[in-house]
Amino acid sequence: MYKLSASILNANFARLGDEIREVEDLIDELHLDVMDGHYVDNISFGLPVIGTLRKEFSSLVFDTHLMISHPERYWEEFIEAGSDILVFHLEATPKAFLILQRIKEKGRLAGISLNPATDVRLLEPVKDLLDRVLIMTVEPGFGGQRFLTPMLRKIEQAREILGDRVDIEVDGGINPTTIVEARSAGATTFVVGSSIFQSEDKRGEILRLREALAT
Repeated sequence: MYKLSASILNANFARLGDEIREVEDLIDELHLDVMDGHYVDNISFGLPVIGTLRKEFSSLVFDTHLMISHPERYWEEFIEAGSDILVFHLEATPKAFLILQRIKEKGRLAGISLNPATDVRLLEPVKDLLDRVLIMTVEPGFGGQRFLTPMLRKIEQAREILGDRVDIEVDGGINPTTIVEARSAGATTFVVGSSIFQSEDKRGEILRLREALAT
């Protein structure tokens, strides 16, 4: 099953609740990009926003992507705030194995994200603990970037290593054309932000993406 994860990074935060409500029945997950201004060159939002959204949207699946340094210090707080899926960067910590174990012990889905230049073969030691791998198809930190075509081969390699059990998510530059390319390479979950929330027809854009996936 293919899933759409709507990233709020490019939503209008002055009316964030209304923006999410406009599309919540058409999406599978809400993608929450947490940036600390250290691991990536941008600052987004953190625990208070996620906790508030969880109270407002109790039935949505929260797909939290930690683009932060030292995720080993903070992962549990993001679960307590309401994350259903917690993904952190392999490059950000030497304790990936331990974090994955503990996330799963808490009954949540655990995942690792890889930057474009990171070798996908580094997943081998932890692949049995993974529920999801997030392949960054742009450099992390900012929305609205163009899809990096060389990442298609990386998606294929990830699928070869992980088999069919693990969900492969892609994030960056997803539109009706690139979503088909990423699906063909082996991706199953697609993070879409600016093409939804910067569109005058948000619902129509989601339907176009779903139509592309169905072809």
